[in-house]
Amino acid sequence: RSAAPASRRAGAGGAALSWMTDPSTCRWGILGAGLISADFCAALSITPGAKITAVGARSLAKAKEFAAKHSIPHAYGSYDELAASPEVDIVYVGTIHPSHYDCVRTVLSHGKAVLCEKPMCMNAAETQALVALARQKGVFLMEGMWTRFFPAVVKALELIDEKAIGDVVEVIADFGFASKVSDSSRLYNLDMGGGGLLDIGIYVLATAAFVWGAAPTDVRAVGWRESTGADSCGAIALKYGAGEAAGGVPKIASLTYSMRTATKEFAVYQGTAGKISLWPSHCPTELHLEKDGEAPVRLDFPLPEPASNNFTNSIGFKYQIERIHQLRAQGAVECPEWPLQTTVDMARLLDAVRLQLGVTYPKHDGIITRLRALLHAWPRSAHLLGVLALWLAFALAARPVGRARTVA
Repeated sequence: RSAAPASRRAGAGGAALSWMTDPSTCRWGILGAGLISADFCAALSITPGAKITAVGARSLAKAKEFAAKHSIPHAYGSYDELAASPEVDIVYVGTIHPSHYDCVRTVLSHGKAVLCEKPMCMNAAETQALVALARQKGVFLMEGMWTRFFPAVVKALELIDEKAIGDVVEVIADFGFASKVSDSSRLYNLDMGGGGLLDIGIYVLATAAFVWGAAPTDVRAVGWRESTGADSCGAIALKYGAGEAAGGVPKIASLTYSMRTATKEFAVYQGTAGKISLWPSHCPTELHLEKDGEAPVRLDFPLPEPASNNFTNSIGFKYQIERIHQLRAQGAVECPEWPLQTTVDMARLLDAVRLQLGVTYPKHDGIITRLRALLHAWPRSAHLLGVLALWLAFALAARPVGRARTVA
């Protein structure tokens, strides 16, 4: 598995002091008052040492309504006020993708630690800028890849490290749910970060990243774009390493996602001596171990109570929160299980897949990115450009050479 760098320690500056105010209690601020933030609050409420002290929303009325529902003492009508609050040690950013960059930057600028919902940003350039700012200030920053901390995933990775299934040669993962295509739906609205890749495709990519990292040597992707320009489903193939020329063990990932149909949602690590299956792939509570020549073994990992929320198994946020509390006690400024370099690599991988799908976000992607995506998504355009180039070359070659005039 790709080695994660050791957690760096916060320096002696003011930012580190905010992170280490009281080792026994972690004071959480909630940025965004939507459904995912509500589920995160439910997980915080059952996590020892966690205290929700403030919420910030785009309006004070919405913040107060959310605060009353979740028994939060302080409500702010702007994200900047929340970031500046002396009552907060770490901020959870639970807004939609396009606002992540500005929200996280605001919080980091106030010297506060940040856990940001995935994806960290809309593209690699924005992600790299936030990582650079966090490192400059010595402040904790983490992308919320909560799947990595589910006990079933932790156990699976332990078994893989122990070679329980030999060498992993293939990763297969799938995630799909049924939704209605609509311009008004966040899922399909490009201005709101719509598209299946950023919403759920990142999960299947992470399944491979857990064992091999998020920087494959080859990426191939096909998908389906809806009338809104957003992708609803896709199939991604990844290759890791030098491959057959070096005589190494194959490392291939076959990954699919869909927002048009409810799929089985599974993840499989196929090894040279068996396989490990997880279900459901992005928040698993079941692990199946099948070693060659041995009877299959099923391990169950029940969710904490209460388990009923807006999103499937979201009470499992608790596992991620507990790990962050451990890192806080250590004074760490990033998470070794999902380090900032992996977050940057994942952003680059998402960009590479989007390029092949032809999906761009006009408010975030530059003109060069949009042109490259157009060529990938519409092969005829590349052919037309090729024909145009040939025609121009022939036209120039066929031009009669003017006769030199005789000088008297």
